Amino acid sequence: MSIVVTVYVPSGIVMAADSRIIATQREERHEKGTTLITERQIVVSDNAYKVIDFTRAPVGAATFGTGIIHDQSVDSHIRAFEEEATSKKDTVETIPGKLLNYFQKRFPEIEVGFFMAGFGREDEISVPYVYALNTGPQADVRRINVDEKGKLQYGVLRGGDTLTVDRLINPQYLPPFAAMPLQDAIDYATYLIRTTIETLRFEPRFPTCGGPIDVLVITPHEMYFVQKKELKAG
Repeated sequence: MSIVVTVYVPSGIVMAADSRIIATQREERHEKGTTLITERQIVVSDNAYKVIDFTRAPVGAATFGTGIIHDQSVDSHIRAFEEEATSKKDTVETIPGKLLNYFQKRFPEIEVGFFMAGFGREDEISVPYVYALNTGPQADVRRINVDEKGKLQYGVLRGGDTLTVDRLINPQYLPPFAAMPLQDAIDYATYLIRTTIETLRFEPRFPTCGGPIDVLVITPHEMYFVQKKELKAG
């Protein structure tokens, strides 16, 4: 499980996520002719990369749901997809559909959620694109940040274990995203994730989210991490 947040405001897009990967451990016991099956969740790692910056196009992706596919982390499959199925001609408008096709061909029964975002050009003007994508039996991809008339919308997406975030976000008191500066969008995304992680310390349930918070920022002119865990020794 994960907690992933994407905030999109006029000056840019913020994609943030925690770093925990969990797995379900299944055990079978045979007693007096009866098979007893028990399942329990375990923390596999607090160092997963769930926010990915594509190198061939200025596109970011954040992933949630299934964290390990065929004994490999989802981010390794995304990097393989970029090498095998994309080119420098691809854009934020073409990559989401390609990613969905890639996962559906290789892992058609596995459910993974993605947020994908970046900027495209329309009439020589930079325009934000924010997509929600789901693989598996209920596969679909849809652009989120426009209304039915094509007008740009600003707001927040959340995925994964959203129980805490859903309590924090009151539809009657949403922040004014259309007037929100980029720094506030960064602060808002990290606040939602950090509060989720801290809340899980005290609630009597399995802590599905944890570890460092990675934060990617995308603007019309650049894409960069303002916060990212680094490899280190010792």
